[in-house]
Amino acid sequence: MGIKEKSLEISYGEVGPSTWKRQLDFLMSVLGMSIGLGNVWRFPYLCYKNGGGAFLVAYLSLLVIFVLPVIILEIVMGQYTRRSAMSIWRLVPVLQGVGYAAYIILFLGNTYYPVLMAWSLRWLISSLSSTSPWTDCTNDWNSEDCVPISLSRDSNQTTQLLNSTAVNLTQTLGNTGSQSSVEEYWRTFILGQSPGLEEYGSVKWDLALCLLGTWLLVYFSVWKGISWTSKIVYVTATLPIAMIFIVVVRGVTLTGASLGISKYLSTNVTKLSDLELWTDAANQLTFTFIVGYGCLISISSHNERHYNAIRNAAIIGCANAATSFTSGFAIFSVLGHLAEIKNTTVDAVAESGPGLVFMVYPTALSLLPLPNLWMAIFFITLILLGLDSLYVIQDGLFECTKDLAPTLFRGKWTYEITHGLLSLIQFAIGLTMVTNLLLVYSVYEMKPLTYNRTYRYPTWVNGLAWLSALSSVIFIPVTATYVIWKSPGDTMFQKVKNSAKSSVPPESEEIKSGDDAIALTSPNQAITP
Repeated sequence: MGIKEKSLEISYGEVGPSTWKRQLDFLMSVLGMSIGLGNVWRFPYLCYKNGGGAFLVAYLSLLVIFVLPVIILEIVMGQYTRRSAMSIWRLVPVLQGVGYAAYIILFLGNTYYPVLMAWSLRWLISSLSSTSPWTDCTNDWNSEDCVPISLSRDSNQTTQLLNSTAVNLTQTLGNTGSQSSVEEYWRTFILGQSPGLEEYGSVKWDLALCLLGTWLLVYFSVWKGISWTSKIVYVTATLPIAMIFIVVVRGVTLTGASLGISKYLSTNVTKLSDLELWTDAANQLTFTFIVGYGCLISISSHNERHYNAIRNAAIIGCANAATSFTSGFAIFSVLGHLAEIKNTTVDAVAESGPGLVFMVYPTALSLLPLPNLWMAIFFITLILLGLDSLYVIQDGLFECTKDLAPTLFRGKWTYEITHGLLSLIQFAIGLTMVTNLLLVYSVYEMKPLTYNRTYRYPTWVNGLAWLSALSSVIFIPVTATYVIWKSPGDTMFQKVKNSAKSSVPPESEEIKSGDDAIALTSPNQAITP
């Protein structure tokens, strides 16, 4: 077969996307992307908060009825068109703004997510020390209100926290009551948190170095494309699952574990009529499966067209849901133990998000024999869960970047250099989140004006949060308006109709060379024998 080059048109770039060598590579990458921190620090708490079994009913119902069909749709769109989330919307030009919105969401998401990894890495480094400075109040950063954790390393039973009704791991900034030594270690030593936005502070350089280390891991894991990423995810996607099971086995053997597990699984059927339960279930599903963000489309663009999308979606859905459910036993067995040690209820210690993994859980693990070992295992698990999500999402983001500016990728080393520049920009933005201000909390939780339920941010912060939210969706109406205005037609109806017509010519043939597939999209191309 010969091709007359002058009649060959490629709709984006000069070479189509590379292809996964095996279907398993694709599956492991998607599992690595979707199974992340949300499975550990969000799902168990939402399940406990919304009536246990009732939440599982809502979660599984929405998964089967809504989320799995969307996953199948995104996989099919990606592997059939072999386009990223950016260029695929040329099929419906009036909706091209969705591609730009997806790009902004992926960019912002992969800018703050490494900060969470930096926090985890800083805790991991602390856990490797010979001492446990977060367990006492003899350090320079401790205040007069500090209440230490007392440990007994000579027996399997640990002594209880000092008897103080003021000890509260979710205590808020500015409260004059007592604070646990773990909370002070987290807020004062690791974060160096300022009282408010009025005191912006400086960059925490230990956290900045942890953030830099995270970005170096991400960059050198994806700088050569999926040929590298597909190998790394076999470790980063499977090892955390094994470590979660280790924590589960240890957790269920602790005294008081049954208290936490019974709270986790207790069923309140009346909750099914509560709209908040269904909203939480829907939010959790879209958050963990990353549907609607366009990343799955970009990853699926590396698939062969014959891949079984329905089977792959079913495996992804079952594996993700099973991991979330299992993580609940790891979390609530330990919280049950903590509640018994403190002679309080599980309700008093239950928490989600950063408060769970950076304060409550370290407190509980500090009360176990060999606390540093369990702390290291826990934070290694968090880091691996986060890194494989970062790897895959960054690859999806980069595929969109290639569609935005294909001319940047035609020379030698341009892929590596451009990827390095993109990562450098994201790292620079991330530095603003490792200052004493720590605005990332409000951005991540999406709860305007408040921090830890009591501190109220100034009004301008609320406006900044709205700008952040609108920075992606604004592209949809703006782009749609522009496309309609530019579309041919004498009447508005004709313009709207023409704006929905595909701007991509029908594909007539596909020529493969090695692992790459070149899509010949011009209907008039000439192929000679």
